[in-house]
Amino acid sequence: MSLIKNIRRSYYKSRIIFIFSLITIILVIILSRIGYIFIKDLYLIQLQEQVNIVAQMIAKQVDPIHLDLLELGTPTGTSEIYFQDLLKRNLDLKLHSEIFIFNNDLNVIVHSSRNFIYGETEPGLLLNEKEIFDLKISSGNASLPFKGNDGNWYLWGFFKLNNNNWLAVRESAARFETLEQLSTLFWFIGLAGVAITIIAGFLMANSITKPLNKLVNYSAEIGKGNFMAEIPEGMHGEIKLLSDAMNKMKNDLGENQKERENLLAQIAHEIRNPLGGIELLTNLVKENQAKGEKSDEYLDNILKEVQGLKMLITSYLNYSRPVPSSPGWVDTEKLFPEIESIFKKEIKRKNILLNIDIKQKSIWFDSAHLKNILINLVANSLDSVSENGNISLASEKNYRHWLISVKDNGAGIKQEDINKIFDPFFTTKKNGTGLGLAICKKLCKENNADLLGLNNPDKGSTFIIKKEITNEV
Repeated sequence: MSLIKNIRRSYYKSRIIFIFSLITIILVIILSRIGYIFIKDLYLIQLQEQVNIVAQMIAKQVDPIHLDLLELGTPTGTSEIYFQDLLKRNLDLKLHSEIFIFNNDLNVIVHSSRNFIYGETEPGLLLNEKEIFDLKISSGNASLPFKGNDGNWYLWGFFKLNNNNWLAVRESAARFETLEQLSTLFWFIGLAGVAITIIAGFLMANSITKPLNKLVNYSAEIGKGNFMAEIPEGMHGEIKLLSDAMNKMKNDLGENQKERENLLAQIAHEIRNPLGGIELLTNLVKENQAKGEKSDEYLDNILKEVQGLKMLITSYLNYSRPVPSSPGWVDTEKLFPEIESIFKKEIKRKNILLNIDIKQKSIWFDSAHLKNILINLVANSLDSVSENGNISLASEKNYRHWLISVKDNGAGIKQEDINKIFDPFFTTKKNGTGLGLAICKKLCKENNADLLGLNNPDKGSTFIIKKEITNEV
């Protein structure tokens, strides 16, 4: 009962078993029936040919003189003796069970059995009357098998001797009984095939649904937040692709969960310090009010701390919930000068040489995302370079990618930090949040691009936005 309930609960398992079994059952029944009919027809053809050959062989033994005497009507005593000896002789060869000659009234005139009364009609002749009278002289045919009074199967063979007389041979068709038994055997074979088909269908369905059930349990563990769950083994083919995709999803979810936990911990840490300062400054303001003194400096510091908190929260929001990309063709000849104008005062203050080199005029990217990324990268370069430093902003393409680079001759990246620069909350700045480059990396990912950071051979560092060339329009 539990097995039936399990099959009913499984949508695909029940349908796989049903469809597979139905198709195979139909094929088994059809093939069984075709096999039986083919063997039966083959046997009948051979038997009919055999009885025709026998009838023709006996007819060739008939003396034409005695055959002509039959045309006159009732055979003479001599003719009767001749024909009975001929028929008896062939009967003794055990090639057949009964031989006789009959006329166009279907009356037997000579029979292999001496007990047969002259002029009697063999009932079997009436059933084959049309086939008999359609015969031409010296030609023969055979009837379909029939059951005799003794319960055995027989077959008639007829041969036309002359205009008024025919030769009839009754051949045993005992093997036809075996064929009828074979029909029953074929039905049993069909039923066995049905049983095997149902079992095979169940095994095949189980081979598909069992791995799926494992994946369902695996996904349930992921849903509970168990990102340490092991992926089920023994997966193959398309189900292996599905399990690999689910494993990647689990790893991504685990990383996101870890990221959120780190984010919450970092937010708590970063907010606690400014809040402590605000609390201290607020108490000082209260003390000054009690003394009747002014607290403008303390209030200004409180505002600064609040502004810092707002900027910090904005950075966290930008990182945790980046705006989905809406890519389009971005004109670098317009974007790069915009970036330069944003930092115009800082560039002038530090006497920085900003070199713009545009070899690729357009790139498929979200314009707001690309602008945000370049602002972050150029701002980092401005912090890194000293006075009279150099920064270059360039666009180009190779055979597979669009490339936008921000290069400077600043302090560069410490070798031990090169693999951490895109990690959330990693920073080497005193007042940095550690989210600038992490946000840039995430925005690049939103646009199916990559962001690379490396040190220059001589001095400084280079950050490269790398996006595969597409035919999007």
